[in-house]
Amino acid sequence: MLVVTCVKQVPDTTQVKVDPVTGTLIREGVPFIMNPFDAHAREKSRSHKTGYGHVPGGF
Repeated sequence: MLVVTCVKQVPDTTQVKVDPVTGTLIREGVPFIMNPFDAHAREKSRSHKTGYGHVPGGF
């Protein structure tokens, strides 16, 4: 079975700072990580694939 999960890179929110004048995010030097919700979706996709592989027609 082929399972495709779309993921997105987002700035690491633990290291993002806000410009006090403009109120915008300062992204310079901030590493990017996988969106935590996308990481959860990826793991769920893996469990679905594993489930279908071991039990024909279901989990």
